Amino acid sequence: MRRRKLVATAGALSVTAFAATVAIGANFGLVGQAEPSSPVGRLDDRHRVAVVSASATGTGRVVTSPALGPDADD
Repeated sequence: MRRRKLVATAGALSVTAFAATVAIGANFGLVGQAEPSSPVGRLDDRHRVAVVSASATGTGRVVTSPALGPDADD
């Protein structure tokens, strides 16, 4: 009876270790498939931004620039 319990415990540990090894291997495989040049999470820096300071009189100025293009963010 004791031997059967030890064999069952060893089998359960072996299956668990094998499953962990497969899971770690799959994780590294998925990480390796990730595209390092992906645009996700990167800011678009192709638009130039104009910096405008207040004039000496304190009145504001409206600045419109055609360099921003039609797809510029508001």
